Parts: sequence; structure tokens; C-alpha cells
Amino acid sequence: METESSKKEFLYTVASVDRAIELLFVLESASRDMGITELSKILGVQKSTVHNLVQTLMARDFVRQTDSGRFTLGFRLVRLGAAAADRLDLRRLAEPILRELAAASNEYVLLAVLHRNEVTIVDSVAPQRSTFIVPRIDFSHTFHCTALGKIFLAYSPVERRQEILSNPLAHFTPYTLVDQADILQEIEKIRRQGYAVSCNETIEGVTCLGAPIFDAHGKLAAAVSISTASAQLSVENYQPVADILKEKAAAISKLIGF
Repeated sequence: METESSKKEFLYTVASVDRAIELLFVLESASRDMGITELSKILGVQKSTVHNLVQTLMARDFVRQTDSGRFTLGFRLVRLGAAAADRLDLRRLAEPILRELAAASNEYVLLAVLHRNEVTIVDSVAPQRSTFIVPRIDFSHTFHCTALGKIFLAYSPVERRQEILSNPLAHFTPYTLVDQADILQEIEKIRRQGYAVSCNETIEGVTCLGAPIFDAHGKLAAAVSISTASAQLSVENYQPVADILKEKAAAISKLIGF
């Protein structure tokens, strides 16, 4: 539901339209159908006003009347929601925040999605400094050893996780986790702290931190990471960097409806 602070971002609103939208928010948050009297009390307006709003929204199929005589969301909203989702361009929406993250952390930033059970990089932003360049690697099957991959492992459904871990796991460095028990323990840690760490596990001398990005349904939509030289990021400094990373990941999640 809209808050007063969010409404203040817009100087000019049409009261009747705003009230109709508020009514839709009420129906959205309700776990059952609602009647005119109940809606009137929640919205703080007269029943005649709510009746007129409901009739107008019903005419456009934004609201429908159930067999109980009460009201709920209409089927037209399903089409609108699907159309809005189709028009969401994750890369375009995330780009300004990725740049903010690169500037705030002064580290190399990557954005990845899961495509056909492969980690796929869709965007990257380099920091102002040029002393560190992320080596080019094939991220597609690095679920067990990169921060991005670990995020997809930790927040994906159990079935997908089992499918991924059933494949042979490459041993890139002496620090690469390949033991199933160790990986599962790592997954629990990631879910508990909200971010993943890969230190020297894919390439010795490179440390990455990753965080999840969630969609409007609360499902994992993407992952974002920062990469740096391991010598420049000690274990003691993980948390401050992780806090910045999680903040920006949450901002992207909000943009796509979470």
C-alpha cells in the first residue's frame, strides 16, 4: 500500500484516481473478498463514494464481484501485471545502481542471471581505479566456487540445487569447495548472512562477494557481485563491503517489484 511519504514524491494527484488505486491496494492486501461497508471504513470515505469507485473499476474489470456479493481484484489486472513484467528490463533498471555500487565500493561489479541452469553475466561496471582487472573466466558452471554461483545455489529451489550439484564440480584452486557437505554448509551460511564470499576459489588472488536480487514474487531473479584482489580485502573487512553490496542489491530488487 502507498505510504504518505511515497505520495509526497508527486506534487499533483487526482483525488478520485488516487482513491481508486488505494481501493485496489486494499483488495490486493486482503486475504478474502470485501464488502462496501468494510472498504468504506478502511478507506475513510462514504459508502456511496466506495460504491461509485467499485462500479467504475468493475466496468473496466479491475474489480469483480464474487458469488458472495463482495468484491475482489478483477482479471484485467492479471494482464496488466504480465505486461508490466514483460517490459521490465533488469539490465536497464539496474545499471544506475550498479554504477553507484562500483563508485561506493571502488570495486569491479558484475550482474548475473540464471539462464538454462548456467550463470550468465549480463552487465559489468569497472571502478574508477584501474589497478585491478577481473580475469576473464567462464562463469556458466561455477556455482560452487564463485560468489555469483553460490548465490544461485543458495536461493534456488532444492530440486535445481540438487540437479546442479549432481554434475562434476571443477577443482580450480586448492581452495575450491568440491565436497557436497562443505558446499551445503556454505549454502546455510549464505542464507543466514545474506551474502556469499568466494576467496581464491576460482582464481588465486581474487575475492568476490555476491548478494541476491529478488523479483515481485520473492523469487531469486539475479545476483550482483563485487570483485577485488584478495590482498586488498581482508576477512575483517568483508562485512562493511557486504553491507554496501546488500543495500544496492535490495535497491535493485525494489525496482523490479520486491
